[in-house]
Amino acid sequence: DSLWDLIGPYYRNDSSGFVPYHLRDINNPPAHLDDKQKSNWIRTAQKMQKNYQNQQQYPAFYLPTSFYEIIYVNKFTTTETMQKLIDHVRYCLEFTFDTEGERSNNQLALIQIQTIPQQLPCFVVLLELLHLSSYDTLIFVKIKQLFQLIFQSKDKLYSWGSLRRELYPAVNYELWEWPITSQIFDVQLDFSEWYKWALFHCKVYGSLLLQHNVINYVRSNTNINSSSTCTCHEANPYRSGEKWGLQDALIYTCQLFIDKSMTISYWAKGLDPHHSTLSITTREKMLRYAIYDCFTTTYLARPVLSTWTFQKVKNTNVIDLFQASSSSSSSASPSLSSLPHENNIYHQYQH
Repeated sequence: DSLWDLIGPYYRNDSSGFVPYHLRDINNPPAHLDDKQKSNWIRTAQKMQKNYQNQQQYPAFYLPTSFYEIIYVNKFTTTETMQKLIDHVRYCLEFTFDTEGERSNNQLALIQIQTIPQQLPCFVVLLELLHLSSYDTLIFVKIKQLFQLIFQSKDKLYSWGSLRRELYPAVNYELWEWPITSQIFDVQLDFSEWYKWALFHCKVYGSLLLQHNVINYVRSNTNINSSSTCTCHEANPYRSGEKWGLQDALIYTCQLFIDKSMTISYWAKGLDPHHSTLSITTREKMLRYAIYDCFTTTYLARPVLSTWTFQKVKNTNVIDLFQASSSSSSSASPSLSSLPHENNIYHQYQH
C-alpha cells in the first residue's frame, strides 16, 4: 500500500467521512503502523499541514487561460491535433518538463511539457504514458516526431530536479533516442545559490551589482552571510546543501502559492476529460497541479539562470517569462549538472 492508503482509512469524522489532512494530529499516527510507517505518516502529515498553511497565507499563482492551451497526448489523440502540436514545436527552442509517478506502483505515468514560444499562447503537452497507442500506429509515429523536434541539440530544456533521471524510466517506450542531446538546465540545482546572491544584492550593493565584476566578486565570495542582508525577502530556510522545494522557491521569491496536495495521485487514471476515470473535482485538481508545476519552473528559470535581482523579477511582466527571449541563445548560464562540482555554483561565473 502507498503511504496515502495507510493514512486515509483511519481518520474519519462523524459527518463527511475523512478528516482533512491538515486537521490531523501529527503526533498521533495510527497505532498499527510500524516505526518506519509512522515516521513516513508524520512526515507526510507535516507536509500537508505546511501546504494548507501556505495556502491560507499566500495568493495563488495564476495564469490566464488565454496564455496556454492543453494538449492531451494518448491513443485517442487525433492526427490533426498531433500535427498542430508538431507545427507549433517547430518554432520553439525552449521547453519546461515535469513528470508524475502513479500512486499505486510509482511507475512513471505522465510527462508534462510546456513550450516557451516566441508569442503566447504556449502549449502544455500532457503525455499519458500508460495510455499510448501501439508502435505501428500513425499517432505513435507522430509522437516520436514530436520528441525528435524537442530533443534537438540546439534546444533548451528546463526542469526542477534531474530531468535525465526522471525521463530514463520512459526509455523502453522508444519515443526518443537516448541519451538526450538537448541542453538541460536543472533550475533546482542553481536556485539555492541564486537566492543567496539575490538576498545579498538586494540590500548591500543595489544596482551596482549589475556590473559584471561585482557580480563575480559576490558569487566567488562564499563567506558572505546573506541571511541578514535583505529585509524584503526571508532568509534561506534550508540547511547547507539541501535542495529547495518548488513551492518554497516560489513563495520565497515572489510570495505566491502553488498547491502540492496532489503530488501522490492516481495518474494512471488519466487527465483527458473525455477518457479519464477520475471524478471531475479530482481530475481538475490534478490537472492544475500538473500544469502549474511546469509554469512555476518556467517562471523561475530565467531569473535564476540569468542572475536576475528580486527587483527585476518583480518589475517584469509575467508574459515575458513565458515567451522566448530575443537573446535566448545567451540567456542562461551553463548548467551545473554539466560541471565536475555540482555543489559549487560560483565557478561557472568565473569564466
